[in-house]
Amino acid sequence: MIKEAGKYLFIFFVLTILYSCHVQNRDENPVIPVIFDTDMESDVDDVGALAMLHALADSNEIEILGVMVCAENPWSILCADRINTYYGRGDIPLGQLKKPGVNRESLYAQQVAEEFPGTLASSVDAMDAVAQYRKLLASQPDTSVVILTVGYLTNLRDLLSSVPDHFSLLSGKDLVKRKVKSWVCMGGMFPSGREANIRWDTDASIEVVNQWPSAIIFAGWEIGNMDTAHGIPGLPEDCPVRRAYESFGRIPHKSWDQVATLYATRGLENGPASGFWKLSPPGQIFIDANDGSNTWTEDANGVHRYLIQMASDEEIASEINALMMHVPE
Repeated sequence: MIKEAGKYLFIFFVLTILYSCHVQNRDENPVIPVIFDTDMESDVDDVGALAMLHALADSNEIEILGVMVCAENPWSILCADRINTYYGRGDIPLGQLKKPGVNRESLYAQQVAEEFPGTLASSVDAMDAVAQYRKLLASQPDTSVVILTVGYLTNLRDLLSSVPDHFSLLSGKDLVKRKVKSWVCMGGMFPSGREANIRWDTDASIEVVNQWPSAIIFAGWEIGNMDTAHGIPGLPEDCPVRRAYESFGRIPHKSWDQVATLYATRGLENGPASGFWKLSPPGQIFIDANDGSNTWTEDANGVHRYLIQMASDEEIASEINALMMHVPE
């Protein structure tokens, strides 16, 4: 009996140690809650970025809190829904721009929406993006949420100007200040240039970067100008990511949104990919109201930073490709 009791005591001791290690590892590598804001219409790198997020969610590195669409194109949110459904997350909250905004032609969104199963029948049925933002942010711990934008800044402009409601008694700006940990924006060219996400809704871009109540990290055009998605034709035929890239007609393709996604998930706060880039000195992005071009001014008191690439294109592309080629069980 004594030996038997000793054996169970030993097993209990080992299990306690293993559980403690698991909890410690979970605390040291917490799951990152991410809200993904995309146009999902003009270019196909939005699709690659969403595929990466699902791979990261499957490895328990992140939680996709919601997917917001910042474009009027009615097929964009349906396309995002089909991708979410393919990866087994058809229940991810969606938000659709309901106010006037950018509406550009897509070479893939309608094809994916019509050919693949999903949970959303029409963009009209989707929740308003601002209301969805407010609902999700209000439900999260303070300073915990990472917002990743890879499209126009229309939704964020509208979020900042939102008023208290049944989700939160805070104004949009105060809600962002309390709940958002980091905003990573695929936008701009540094130190200067004219990039699509910033210029297509120039007014919204100017308002957001001037009023955002905390720091902004920009992943500029220049660090995403690398080819990825070489293996897309090898994905299963029932994969909407493959269909989107084939419809778009460029394989491999550039990786602006994927670079921003990799940084937002594995690059923040000494993450496993943090050595791929360094942050610029503090400063301020200035956006020209006439043509949407941007310039950069260093300012020790500035709250804007942009990413400067340190690793090779090949090293970064390899990690992006590995995530994009993930196939759900």
